[in-house]
Amino acid sequence: MKTRVNLKSVERTLRSYLGLKYHLVGIKLMMNDGGMKGPLPPKTPMAFCQLVRTASSKGDSFLYGLDYEKCPTAQVVLGFRDNKYLKVDRRVTPPETRQVLISPLDDIGDMPEVVLAILTPRQMMDLTLVLKSMENGPLLAEFTGEHACAEFFAKPYIERKPNVSLLCGGAREIYSDFRDSEIIFGAPLQVYLQAAETIERITKMAGALCGCRTSDIPSDITNEFEKIGLSKGTDYFFGKVKGRNIRVYVNKDPNGTVKLITIHSPVRMPSEEKAGKVAWKMRQSLPRPYFVDQRGYWLDLAIGASEDVLGIDLFNGFSIKAAIEKFIEKTTQFLNEVETVD
Repeated sequence: MKTRVNLKSVERTLRSYLGLKYHLVGIKLMMNDGGMKGPLPPKTPMAFCQLVRTASSKGDSFLYGLDYEKCPTAQVVLGFRDNKYLKVDRRVTPPETRQVLISPLDDIGDMPEVVLAILTPRQMMDLTLVLKSMENGPLLAEFTGEHACAEFFAKPYIERKPNVSLLCGGAREIYSDFRDSEIIFGAPLQVYLQAAETIERITKMAGALCGCRTSDIPSDITNEFEKIGLSKGTDYFFGKVKGRNIRVYVNKDPNGTVKLITIHSPVRMPSEEKAGKVAWKMRQSLPRPYFVDQRGYWLDLAIGASEDVLGIDLFNGFSIKAAIEKFIEKTTQFLNEVETVD
């Protein structure tokens, strides 16, 4: 990859938005004998899945070869050796891997080919909504409960597509200590770069994904917004609902398909310090797809999601108004709960 990418920023954006406890983990395979200089191998042989979890939870990095890979399945999947006895559907071929680099994404010394995220089902749901706003179709995942490393690493590595793994008995019981609530999402680096860019666009002042103008919106939809008292701005509809200033962005992809609807409301705090404290507290409690950002004295409260998630029918003004009122009710509730912070 010729373009320099700020991987620290990518990790910070995704971890903050999804509320991740652990690091994202980058994986890179080295095929030449000389390999690369960098992190040390583990002190004793460990399984690939165990090294991934250690890198994610503790922030450690590893550069190791076949002698340090404890799991026979991972040896085949990673391309350390040929598949003589094990039947593994997806594996790195030909088996020419000499070293594997495993490192937290914000500390990796080289551009990874695959990036892994340890998620809860709720976090996977939130990430899927972001991915759906990037692509036309749903996230398609394949998992069998066996050979988890083939699911979360080999499939994204070989096919250049994301995948989800529910892990396997080896990862949960034998080699590592993955929790019952944890799954792994694996994808090429580019998917994470696009996801981080999308998140930044929808969280910075609730901006439209493609900068579309309200003049691009069908007149039938525009009429429904006007029926409930919202006027047409350059790239959003605006007005007051229940005393709150509201903006609504109808975000479209380059093909003109509605991908995301963002409802945004600015709330002024008595001081910049107070705004910072309230924003921090709200980030701890606001569920996705709600989010909050600070802008000086102001808090930008917003929700960005699909029509289905918001329960909106864009051709029905009452439906739009109901979704806005629900947003106001929810954000007011969380705002009242934390506004007494010192």
